[in-house]
Amino acid sequence: MKTIKQLLITALTLLSMTITAKTVIENPKHLKEVIGSGGFKILNVNDIRNYTINSSTILSIDGIIQNITTFEVIGSGGYKIRFKVAEDVNTTISQGTLEELHLISDIKGPITNLDPLEIMNQGSFITSDTILVNINNINSLQMGDDVSASGAIDAVTNSLQLSRLEKHSSNLSEWKIRGFVKNITANTFMIGGLTININAIMPSNCNNGFINNVFVSVKATPDAGFTGNNALTTLTSVECESPDVNQAMNNSIPSVVEGIVSDVINFDSFKINDLIILVDANTEFDNGELEHIDVGSKVEVQGLLNTTTREINASTVRFIHHRIKILAPASPIDITNNSLQLFNKIILTTPLTQDDDLLLINGISTDRQIEVRGFIDSAGQMYALRVRNRDTADAQNVKLRGDVTAINKPFLSINDILIDASFSEFQQLSGLVNNDIDIFFNDLSTGMQASIKEATYDPISHIISLGLLEISEQEIEDDPNSITTKSLGSITTKEVIGSGGVGLATITVPTLIFKSDFE
Repeated sequence: MKTIKQLLITALTLLSMTITAKTVIENPKHLKEVIGSGGFKILNVNDIRNYTINSSTILSIDGIIQNITTFEVIGSGGYKIRFKVAEDVNTTISQGTLEELHLISDIKGPITNLDPLEIMNQGSFITSDTILVNINNINSLQMGDDVSASGAIDAVTNSLQLSRLEKHSSNLSEWKIRGFVKNITANTFMIGGLTININAIMPSNCNNGFINNVFVSVKATPDAGFTGNNALTTLTSVECESPDVNQAMNNSIPSVVEGIVSDVINFDSFKINDLIILVDANTEFDNGELEHIDVGSKVEVQGLLNTTTREINASTVRFIHHRIKILAPASPIDITNNSLQLFNKIILTTPLTQDDDLLLINGISTDRQIEVRGFIDSAGQMYALRVRNRDTADAQNVKLRGDVTAINKPFLSINDILIDASFSEFQQLSGLVNNDIDIFFNDLSTGMQASIKEATYDPISHIISLGLLEISEQEIEDDPNSITTKSLGSITTKEVIGSGGVGLATITVPTLIFKSDFE
């Protein structure tokens, strides 16, 4: 794994995260992963961090404090959470005791569209990594079904990349939506595609006023007559809050912030919501490179947050999903408004997909060279986050980056796309470019990320050949404890110990269970 700087030092660390569970507690194989001895439990974060939960941990769900001694099962996971780690957190923020654990639903309300999926008029997309609760098949969802959803919210469209979607067997007693306000008038405002009647409700905790682009949590009384075609008229409360990290008195706070890139300012800075992320030559990139920072990319940033300027000097930027990059010829039949077919593989679009040249809307009349940047989920499905027209179709100049899915020298597959490396050049791990296929394949393993460029594609056999092959990312699994300690520059360990910490991130766990009593 690429090195993670020793920046997030022993400190209180507040993280808004997402819990994802893929197995159940009853499986004895995982008991040791979630249940500790001596009256504590272990929460696994991002598959690489393990936090202790004890009887002193404060727990809430959607703002309601729970009794952790009797709280038993948090469903099957997928929740967004905000939590605080005590001063026993280690230097890699991979272990420590949770002081607070707050679970958050981003939307609680009815489905208002099925294709594409919308919940209370908010674009929502599901990948194989989304946890589905009480939903055997996504096609079983119906208009008007009451659901709860958690996920990463895009600041531009307020669309959600869902980490959890739960269908309720009975009607919800309260509706809720979190998001960015726009189009404020005297009587209405909007969140995403939802128009909301103000109903003389006074927004609370809006220190800078109730203005466009402020982030709010809205609650309403369920309305049996509501559809996505009319305004929500049963508003009961509007509260301004931070979309990511909470303010603190400390000037510089160790932070882990996850979110969707909302703006690329220039080559050394980008935004997640209202946070400005600063990168430099010392910033480490994991699961991708600086060039892969695009609007819509889901990343986790580690660094020091300046609470005055709302800037984070990033020590590490980690792409949550493995990145894909494709440059390939496409015919008019290969492009629709919800998918592309390149290299004979389907690439799905999302509510976050940028269509700079209106290819998805208007299509193409002749064969063109199409560039796609995006990500691949755990089931191997590719998603486009940016689509561009790159001139006349050219099968002699194609590119592909993604996960190595098969190896059988001289063949390998990237994202299940077959490559014949017999006559390729290779950029070895040493940096040398040569024709030594044996060295390259000796260094290669499935699960690594690799790329090929300036290559040739055969549309009959669907095989890529020639070109320059490179291992883009060696690690198969992240490990925060396999690091090389680096200097904090002008910030010393002593200056950040005990200074507190704030953040936003995604958590994955085998399962998350609080099983009754803490002795």
